[in-house]
Parts: sequence; structure tokens; C-alpha cells
Amino acid sequence: MFDSYLAPQFGPREPRLTIDSACGKHIKTREHGELFDATSGYWYAILGFGNPEMVAFKERYAGNFTHTFGSVTNDFAETLAIRLIGLTDMESVILSLSGSMANENARKEAVNYHRARGRPEKSLVFGAIKGGYHGSIGEMLRMVDPRANELVIESPCYKKSDEIAQIVGAFRTKFEAIEKSGRKVAGFFFEPVMGVRGAVFLPEDYLLPIAQICREKDILLIADEVTTGFGRTGKYFGCEHTGVKPDIVCLGKGISGGYYPLSATLVNKKIVEAWSRLESVGVPFHDIHSRGNSLAGTPEGCAAGLKVIELLGRDSLVEEVARKGSYALEKLSSLRNCPHVRDVRGKGLLIAVDVENSALAGKIREEMLNRAIHFIPEGRMVMFVPAYPVTEEEIDNFTQSLDGVLRKI
Repeated sequence: MFDSYLAPQFGPREPRLTIDSACGKHIKTREHGELFDATSGYWYAILGFGNPEMVAFKERYAGNFTHTFGSVTNDFAETLAIRLIGLTDMESVILSLSGSMANENARKEAVNYHRARGRPEKSLVFGAIKGGYHGSIGEMLRMVDPRANELVIESPCYKKSDEIAQIVGAFRTKFEAIEKSGRKVAGFFFEPVMGVRGAVFLPEDYLLPIAQICREKDILLIADEVTTGFGRTGKYFGCEHTGVKPDIVCLGKGISGGYYPLSATLVNKKIVEAWSRLESVGVPFHDIHSRGNSLAGTPEGCAAGLKVIELLGRDSLVEEVARKGSYALEKLSSLRNCPHVRDVRGKGLLIAVDVENSALAGKIREEMLNRAIHFIPEGRMVMFVPAYPVTEEEIDNFTQSLDGVLRKI
């Protein structure tokens, strides 16, 4: 029954991989036996699978299902919110269940902010970087109006300084054209290090002038830290590499280490003040706070988030990611000399080996499965996004195996 239902989801270059169990940094599959998982689930299992402390902590609070919605809350949700605010210097937290939901809540809060300032027309157009991924938000906006993502600009990947300056100029030109047409821009989504685009870091000469334009034009800066948050880049948050302080931060993936569906949207003081303005003119509470998901903010989920934060600090895991990431990038950079490789780049344990095309990346995946290694390609990117406890030996094995595949294929 299930085979007939699932089979259409798999494309011609995506061989089925049925996972029966997972432990530590390895998954046991029906088709290939035990594999080293080089992409930690889908970049979320930052502590590895079946971490004994996480499992014990989760089981302690299993079945405690008081979610958060409106004025309904619980001690675990409140404590997690306080910890997140302390880590980010933001003002308020909205809990949800996935990165897509976190980004959708960011869109809603940007719209509410502009409503409170008497600018309800600033509700549809959101800027973004080409190749960025922000969950379902981009697709949802385009369904409402195909012009919603007109302010999409080129990424800085493979761009020289003069080309980056031209991109920034094009951003301002596009913005002014949209404004003249009568439509207004509400916010600008960015990933400090672009994940699915292939670990593309946004350099200062790219991101800082864009952020300055956003400040001048009252466009909210929305940092999508779903992938980069909680140490993935060797800093607690990716924005720490950039010098840009966003208005809204979206968190997911590593926030619970994959032990419970959990995400969060954090907003700054000026957005919280906007809520008060809307309430003062009689806008109903639920029209302002149009958020809340079943199971969002349960004690079980928030307990998992609190335990992740505890372990990251206690075991100095963010510093370990920085150290191991430098080691991994150095090792993998040797593959630049291999056939078919365009580039190797990354921050922390978010690293991409950029090969010639997506078909080749699919073939590399199949060959790596035969060498007991699993990774998920992103287009033409061979991604190395392992759990934080990855060892130097495992990094060496991944590098050597990929080297062998690249020279053979």
C-alpha cells in the first residue's frame, strides 16, 4: 500500500533510501545498510541521533501537551523565550513548528508593523536573494501575486567587488521602480550564509549597503537563521559574521536538535511597539497576533529547546564547530584540484563542494552510498553538513571517499 503511495515522490535520479533506525551520526537503511550521515538528517540533528541526554530529557516530559496560543502559555515556553531573547537581544518570541512557519510568521509581523505605522499598502512585496530558500513563504507570496518577489537580486557568489557594487545599485533601482508603480516593499529576507545555494557567505560589501538601503526605506530586515542558527556556522548565529542587526530573526532546525518540531520567530522592540499601537486603535488581539499552531510551544518541545541550549554551552559545541569547520574546509578544499569541481566554500560545518551540474551531483550521491556515506545534494552542490560531534577521522573519510568518486566518475 505504502509503496504505491510513496513511489511518485522520488525522481529518476533519487534512489529510494528507507531509514529503519538512526544512532549518533549514522543511519541504518534497508537498501545500503549502515551509512555515515553527512547531512545530519536535513541539517537539524546537530547533536546526532539518539543523544542519550536529549532522549532522557524528552521522555521526562513526553505527553505534556499544553501548547501556546494567544494568552495561553506554560513555564517551559516562557523560559525558552527568555533564553532566546537573551541570546539574540530581541524583544519577543513567537513559537511554531518549522522553519517555513517561522518565516511565515515573520511575514505577518512585517505586515502588522507597517499597518501600525499607517502603511497598510506595504504588505505584499518582499525582497530576497536569488537562490535563497525561505520555506514555503516565497511560493505562497507568488500564488497571491506573481509580482510579490520582484525585488529578488543576484547572490554574491562568484562576483567581484565591482559586480557586487552593481548588484547593490540594481537593488536600489528595482526598489525605486516598485515604489513608483504604487506598490510598497515590506521586508527583505536573507540568510547570513545561504544554505541550499551552496554555503554562500554574504560579504560586508554586499550585505551592509543593502541593509542601509532597507533602513533608509523602512524595509524590515528579516534574518532567516533556520539553518545558520545554534552554532552551525561556528558562531551562535550567522548574523554575528555580518555586522548586520536584523529586525526579525527566524529560527528552526537546530533549535531542538530534531528531537521535537520546534521553530521560533523573534522580533525587536519597534515591532512590539507596533502591536501596542494597533491595540490602542481597537484592532482585535487575534487580528494582530494572527499566529499559533497546534502543538506549538508545548512543554515537551520547549524542554528540548532548552536542553539543546544547555548542551551547546556546557560542551562548548559552537567553538568546536568553528574548529572542526576550519579543519573540514581545509581538507575539502584540496578537492578543488579534482575533476568536475568548480569551488569549495563554507562557514563552520556548513560546507558545499560545487560540481559541474545537478546530474553529476546525483551520480556522486549514488557512488557515495556505495561507500557507506549519505548526503543530500542541493542542485549541483555536494553538501557536508554533519552533526557537531563529527570527528576528524570522519571528516577525512568523507574527503577521501569524495576524492575517489570525483576521480572515478
